[in-house]
Amino acid sequence: MHFTSETSANGVIERNFTLGEITGVLWSPASRTVGAPLLLSGHSGGMHKKAPGLVAGALHCVTTYGYTVAAIDAPGHGDRPRNTQDRRWGDAIHRARAAGEPIAPIVIDYNTLLAERA
Repeated sequence: MHFTSETSANGVIERNFTLGEITGVLWSPASRTVGAPLLLSGHSGGMHKKAPGLVAGALHCVTTYGYTVAAIDAPGHGDRPRNTQDRRWGDAIHRARAAGEPIAPIVIDYNTLLAERA
């Protein structure tokens, strides 16, 4: 794991990191509580590791409960590279939406593959 940046505000340290092609962020109490529970947080489809709701929840858990919270970009999301497969799935979702067809079956199949890659 390589930390790429660090900021501190309101009692929370935010560290961006990379681990291979995985991009993530770690929020922890500025007090650096040893042994604080680690909460892994995920974003919804099409979002990224710093989606506003995810950040708000992470900051709440750090400041209220003293947890450390980590979030990563899902494969093909946020700062992670998109491969040919990601682009094909995205195109399929856009085509289905434009045609007024249900996207749920496509999203379910794509999310299954994303979970395997994550």
